[in-house]
Amino acid sequence: MTSFNRRSLLTGTMAAMAVGLGACGSSPQAAQSTSAPASSEQPQEPTPATSLTPEPSSSPSPEPSASPSPSASPDSLMPKTSHNRAAAEYAYPSEKVQAWMKDPSSAPEKIVFLTFDDGPNHTNSVQILDALKAGGVHGTFFVVGNLVSSAPETLKREIAEGHSVAMHSYTHNYNKLYPGRAGSVETIKDEYNKTKAALEEVLGADFKTNTWRYPGGHMSWKKLEAADEALAAEGVHWIDWNCLTGDAEPKNRQPKDVAGMVKMATSAIGEGLKVAVMLAHDAEGKDMTVKAMPQIISAYKEAGYKFGVIA
Repeated sequence: MTSFNRRSLLTGTMAAMAVGLGACGSSPQAAQSTSAPASSEQPQEPTPATSLTPEPSSSPSPEPSASPSPSASPDSLMPKTSHNRAAAEYAYPSEKVQAWMKDPSSAPEKIVFLTFDDGPNHTNSVQILDALKAGGVHGTFFVVGNLVSSAPETLKREIAEGHSVAMHSYTHNYNKLYPGRAGSVETIKDEYNKTKAALEEVLGADFKTNTWRYPGGHMSWKKLEAADEALAAEGVHWIDWNCLTGDAEPKNRQPKDVAGMVKMATSAIGEGLKVAVMLAHDAEGKDMTVKAMPQIISAYKEAGYKFGVIA
């Protein structure tokens, strides 16, 4: 296994949102049945990760990446990043976005990050990509490692169309990742390495993401400090969210229709949040999310938000 040389609950903004969090929030047990594909939830023994040589880490820049070289194709992967060259203009390091969530006044402008968990696939992931393309905006896709090889074309399209690809574990199996509700650093390290390898197999050795989202959210589990440190040693930082579509909430808290979902997903606007990180899912079966996306995009545009991706 690669030598793995780093959220406590976010205060302020995140604390205000915790009440409504479900599948990737305050009710992990309920979430497990709706947030991840059934195949990714089957218990299985952790497999030692293939030995991977860690890439040299560097401190993320607080600003978007430098402008791409004019001689390179804008839709091609920018080496050692999680996005293409064109996305450098609106890609922000996860560590910086996390800091903005803790202290929104420190953000330079109003920015919304549309994030989608539990892909990739050939159905809802593709429909979400179509909605983002139609709206002329971009998002961040938190992928489950053991699904990567089943939808390589979807992943490649995410990069080519200016989105960012981040990690969401390899199995999305709460029992393996958090036995007794406490983070297993060895399992998390193993799943990081396996997901990294799967992404490099499809996107090439030049692919590098600095962003990880814990299944269920960092806020939901105990004793993640060692895993946080292990990720940080690889230049990788975890990130949660401060608003959500509710598409993976327990049934009694899920929006009943598209209008309800749009209202929930755009709550950051009414609350005056300068930085909004919106949780949604592109897993199969999340059809209401697909239907609501055009209105969600329009609402944030009308409120004057810039759309960014998390790198």
